Formats: sequence, C-alpha cells, structure tokens
Amino acid sequence: MSTKQMTGIDEISTLMNSRRRAILVNTFEEERFQEDLKAVVEAKGQESYAWTITSGLVDVKTGEQVQKIYDPVKILDFIDKYDKSAVFVIKDFHDIWGNFQAKRRMRDVLEKVDNTYKPILLVSPQINIPMELEKLITVVTYELPTREQVEEQLAGMESFCHSKDLPVPEGRERVGIINALVGMTKTEIVNVLKKSVAKNKKISLDEIVAEKEQVIKKTGLLEYITKLGDMNNVGGLDILKDWFSDAYYAFDHEARQYNIDPVRGVVVAGFPGTGKSLVSKSVAHFWNLPLLKMNMSDIMDSKVGQSEKNIDRALKLAQAVSPCVLWIDEFEKALSGMASSDKSDGGTTSRVIQSLLTWLSDKQAPVFVIATANDITKLPAELTRAGRFDDIFFVSLPAQAEREDIFKIHLSKRGYSVCEESQAENCFTQEEIALLAQRSPDFTGAEIEQVVSEAGRRAYADFKKGNRTTHYITSNDIANQIDRIVPLSKRNPELLTDLRNWAKHSAKCASSEEHAFIHGEAKVNATAAKNDFIDFPDIEI
Repeated sequence: MSTKQMTGIDEISTLMNSRRRAILVNTFEEERFQEDLKAVVEAKGQESYAWTITSGLVDVKTGEQVQKIYDPVKILDFIDKYDKSAVFVIKDFHDIWGNFQAKRRMRDVLEKVDNTYKPILLVSPQINIPMELEKLITVVTYELPTREQVEEQLAGMESFCHSKDLPVPEGRERVGIINALVGMTKTEIVNVLKKSVAKNKKISLDEIVAEKEQVIKKTGLLEYITKLGDMNNVGGLDILKDWFSDAYYAFDHEARQYNIDPVRGVVVAGFPGTGKSLVSKSVAHFWNLPLLKMNMSDIMDSKVGQSEKNIDRALKLAQAVSPCVLWIDEFEKALSGMASSDKSDGGTTSRVIQSLLTWLSDKQAPVFVIATANDITKLPAELTRAGRFDDIFFVSLPAQAEREDIFKIHLSKRGYSVCEESQAENCFTQEEIALLAQRSPDFTGAEIEQVVSEAGRRAYADFKKGNRTTHYITSNDIANQIDRIVPLSKRNPELLTDLRNWAKHSAKCASSEEHAFIHGEAKVNATAAKNDFIDFPDIEI
C-alpha cells in the first residue's frame, strides 16, 4: 500500500514500525485519534500515555492519571528517563514552542541515542514546527471522518429513528444529508444528528446545513452558501445547461469504474448582470452538493506568511467537505495584481495565486470549481489553461427568446401566469411578453428583474394612494420602467464589444443564440435548450 492510499492512523502505525522518534499529528479530533491509537498500541502490546498541561500524564488505556507532571520540560525529562518502550502523546505542544527550554529539551530527547523505542506523538490542529526541530519531526494529517464513516454514523441514528417510529431520510434528501455531514468531526456529526432528532423528531437536512454553515463560518476563510438558486429560474444559457447536465454524471461512483475523469471546473465569464452568480448557486442545487464561496479578500492578510497559510487552509477545507462546489467570485479582481505583486506586496499575491494554481492542477478530491469573472481578458493565460478548468464559457446579453423566458420567470415568481388571452389581472399573454422583450433588446437578466420588481412596487404604491383599483402589474407598467432605465450595455458598449471579440477565439458561448450572433452561424443544437431543466434520478456520490 502506498503512503497516499493510507489513512492517517495507518501511516502513523507504519512510521512507528519504522521506529520514527517524533510524529506531529495534525488534527482537531484528539479523542477520535486517541481511540484509534489505543487500538494500534493494544495490537502491538505497547504501553501508551497522554499528557496535557492541565491533566498531567494519563494512561491511554485506563484513563487514570499516573504522574502529576504539568511542566512541559519535566514531562520531557520523564520521557527521557523512562526505561520501557511506550508511546507518549503530547497535546497542544504548539502552544509551548515559545518556551525555549522546552524546545531545547525536546531536541535533546529526540537526538539522544536510545535503544528503548519511545515515540512522541505531538497532537495539534496547527503545523508550525520550529526550524530547529523540522528535520526531527514527521508530519501526518489525521483526516476527518470518511464518507463511509459518516454513513455509519447516519445509519446508527436512522436505526434509532426506526425504533421510535420516526421518519428516516431517503433518496435525494439522504444524499444531501451525507454531503452536509462530510467535513465535520465525529463529535460534530453526533451532536448535530442528536440535536436534529431531538428538535425536529427527524433527521432534518436544514438543521444539518445550518450547523455546517457554522462549522465553515468559524474558519473565516470560506462562506457556506445556503440560499441556492434553481436552474429552472435561469433563462437561456442552453449550451451551459447542457454541459452541466452531462457533467453531473461524473460524480457517480459507476463513472470511476469506467475510468471516467471527474469534472474539475469551469470559468463563467461575461457581461455583468447576466446570471453568472445565479448559475453558480443553481449548479450546486441541481447536483445536490454543498456550495462554498471563496472571497480572496478574506484570504489576504497583512501578516507576513498568513495569506499563504490561509489559502492552504481554505483549499484543504474545501477538500474535506468534498464532494462540493467551490465558487470563486470576481475571479479577475482577486488575481489581477499577480503581475505587480513583487513590487506591491513583496510577492504575497503571486505566492497565493501559485498555491491556487498548483491545487487546481493537482487536486484529486471531487471539488468542482466554478470561477466567475466580468472581464477575463485581464487574467494571465496560465490561470485558465487546460488541466485547471474543463471549459471557459462566455455569458452575454440574452437574445429575444431568452428575454421572454426571463420575463416569464420573474413574473411567475410574483404570482403571474402566461395565458393565451388576457382573461385575468394576474395574467400576461405571450404576445405581451414578446413585445416587452422586443422593447428591451440591450437588457441583462438582472436589469429585467429590476424592471419587473420596480413595476410591482410602483403599481402597489399607486393602488395604496387610490390612483388605481388594483395592485396588479400591467404590461404598460413594465414598459414604462423599461423606458426609464439606460442599460449597462449602452453605458459601457466597449466592454461588451471587447468581451465578444475575446470570446470568438477564447471561450465557448453559454447560449446558442449568442454563438450564432458572434460567429455568424446557425444556432448550436443543444440538447438542453429549454427552460424546463432536466431532473435526473438520484445518484450516490
């Protein structure tokens, strides 16, 4: 078995077999690690002790205190003089590195020639080994519970629910619950499952998602997005929808049996207000995966070396939560300072970007990255080369049919329907919607939403003032709002022109209508060219 295939505890056991003197176990889960270690030392017939600055030295097997030693130097003295083979677990020693006596004593113990094997396992959530000890300590990551272990915990709670005649989750909901639990510690999983059942009399996905949001929020590096979109509310973009429909299957276990490469991610670039953020939120909802958002401003830190640590920690967190969608918003703004980094910030931005690039190329975990950008022409070419992203899509202004879809979506959200003939006040005919779409040829989806929203507010205000007999929106209300707005494409036509010129040679169009426009060809025959997005059967992730 290669080291990459080993679990954390397997690697620790192998290192102990090879008589490694000191191992730093990087984990938040002291208790779960200690349980696993207990099984290992019992199998080897070794003694094992754990030390903290508050509890002294405790026998790992019995839990009884064996020495009232609370000084870090004295515990190292004790280990040095101990004349039998034993495993010593020292917790939170990262807080003691600043004690120069303890640091020196640690080096003395590790460099001393001793025929009695007494490995020291330093358990810490941080990796900040002093330079003097770097060559003497091996680092092992003790990973969070695997998906299989998460499913075992869930199955245990489901058995309890069965015994109490409580409902248990099935199908898509159960997969969503497992996805939400992945990335939590064992203690967090147990606690949230108990809380959910006690509070809701069932295993509630919403309760677990809320807890997961807190877990992610505590790091301050990634944002857990709970208000997701819906592909049925995305107008147009038929080619991009079709791509997502096919890519969905790459997360299926069966695909890996056929050596199908998992999708890595996409860049969605284009004109502001055309639905890039909504697409990011909607693909996570459609694939039934958690959505994490990375803001580069949260990664960058004024302290020397902290930004590099932040990006490394954020990417590891995304991998721990996988399978998931990682959304990097306004990609070009975050990374545009790469070229001048050496002069502006001592190379910090350049090093952060390099860490991100390396991760995008090398990542094995099922983390789907969707990077959105308004002006991708400013980005260095190496950021979007093949192997980091699967495709680059250009999102432009919606065409006539797509604007009609967008009007229908936003009217439907407000309780309006489409009728063949205008028979009710909350009904619009197809002809009325087509005329409104014709009246707004340069509008983005966001501007159409603003038009409908403002028309509703104005109609309601007039109703309350007694100027009209009903609060319902009319096509005239919407037309008036269209005439009041100067769309961004008119205010900044150069941006749209530049993006279209770039997209001709550097990206795929997200819409078959846009493809036909900028390439002067017939529309692409996209299999998902419809507003009703495809509902696929649940797959086990």
